[in-house]
Amino acid sequence: MLWAKKLIKNQLFLDVTGIFFGCLITALSVNWILIPNKLSTSGVTGLSQMAEKFTGINYSYLYYGFSIVILLLALIFLGKKATLKIITVSILYPTLLVLTNIWKFTLVQGDMFIVCIYFSLFYGVGAGLVIRRGYTFGGTDTIARILNKKVFKDVSISKIMLVMDGIIIVMIGFVFSKEVALYALVNHVTYIYIMDYILFGFRSKLYKVSIISHNHKEISNFIFTELGRGVTLHDVTGAYTNEKKQMITCICSPSQSATIRRFLAQNYPNVFMEVSPIVTVYAIGNRFVKLDEVDD
Repeated sequence: MLWAKKLIKNQLFLDVTGIFFGCLITALSVNWILIPNKLSTSGVTGLSQMAEKFTGINYSYLYYGFSIVILLLALIFLGKKATLKIITVSILYPTLLVLTNIWKFTLVQGDMFIVCIYFSLFYGVGAGLVIRRGYTFGGTDTIARILNKKVFKDVSISKIMLVMDGIIIVMIGFVFSKEVALYALVNHVTYIYIMDYILFGFRSKLYKVSIISHNHKEISNFIFTELGRGVTLHDVTGAYTNEKKQMITCICSPSQSATIRRFLAQNYPNVFMEVSPIVTVYAIGNRFVKLDEVDD
């Protein structure tokens, strides 16, 4: 149908535009803010900067090399389906990083905390635009997925990423200085919050995710192991089909709900998924409020 073709074309245009400008903004934030101020950050960018110090090779070329290696590792250990999700950004972003590094320009200088805010703002916006289109940069998140699948099977990907980024920041402290490591930590924490706002806006920090699917065991296991969140199962019956199914409910953060959505889109695209903002949850656990701590 004509309207369906137009919708697909519009969606493709939005995807291409969002990914390109997201990668461009992220590359400019690194080359025009981070590098001129001799700062660093976590992830593959930080690894590339440290490698440059020891090899003398421009970090943008090293980043390109790291991206290709990670892409090959993903193909070997995660398979073609997972690799297709990262191949676009894994090639486009390093290319833009190399090209924008040619033009030496400093967007902002001065107080380092102000510089960190500017960098985190641009980097978070750029990364958010890419992730919002359902793509990833294929960096430490991909390495964490490989380690989770092959080595640390009982540890969630988010925890592996936290440890990896922490190790990189500590290494930055040894290679550069403690001050650079501190600013790298500030960059890391700040751009993650900004990225969340790009993904979900200035809304509730807790979401209730409801999923109806025949594959409730696999989906529940993903939420348990990958996100470390609790899951509740409900018996439900479709009024039209009179078919009995299981509904999964989970309280999670905005970024975690996006992770669940991407997982479902890749593996179970026909499920029913509802995401609702939550004002407050009274319980024991991360981001929850205990009932005995509520003021009367």
